[in-house]
Amino acid sequence: MSVWRTTILTAALAAAWTAPIRADECDALAANVHAQNPEIAVAERNTQDQSVVVALKTDSVDELTLTCASDVDKAPELMAKANATWPSSDFYDRVSSAGAIIMATTRSAIRSGSVLCAQRAMASDDNNAIYDINGDRFECRTTSGVGGSTLIRISKLKTPPPQ
Repeated sequence: MSVWRTTILTAALAAAWTAPIRADECDALAANVHAQNPEIAVAERNTQDQSVVVALKTDSVDELTLTCASDVDKAPELMAKANATWPSSDFYDRVSSAGAIIMATTRSAIRSGSVLCAQRAMASDDNNAIYDINGDRFECRTTSGVGGSTLIRISKLKTPPPQ
């Protein structure tokens, strides 16, 4: 019984120590996004399902969030939403500016991945697409017609594909 308690206590302490580290990392990433892109501001920060979620605010992007899970094996994720089936060029500019910092890659890689993923989602029967390139995963969902939207989630792959 004491071994069981020790195991649970160890797991609980590890989780408690991990959460603040991830929160600090998430806050630092959000601050870095703002520092390098003053047009992107930190709007709100909260926790959700043991993750830190930082809402970012900028023109041209209706929703922009940075999520850092408490699991240290899971990389931060960027989610961007445009209330338009065909987002403007400014939407992709803002997404690529934030995404390049969060994913530690180039703006052009994030921009081209986002555009290609959205195009694939628009062309698919279920309006969903997953596009992996250069170690990043792009997950997209689009809706068309009046009130159409485009949603893009960007995260790091666990192991980059061979080049």
